[in-house]
Amino acid sequence: MREWLRKSRKDKQITMSDMARKLGISESYYCLIENGERQKRMDISLLTKLSDILGIPISEIVKLEEKVG
Repeated sequence: MREWLRKSRKDKQITMSDMARKLGISESYYCLIENGERQKRMDISLLTKLSDILGIPISEIVKLEEKVG
């Protein structure tokens, strides 16, 4: 579970649907990412997009991901 991702998304008042649209993926696939079932090791394109959308530096996302996994 990527609690940091869920919290960051909710803090920005972004729905799962909106996040999926911004990332260019389906809502169900985004849900799997947030739950930690997909993209267990996030690729750079996903990291970059999440950084842009959430306003979190990539280096911080990498640190948060290390705690998850």
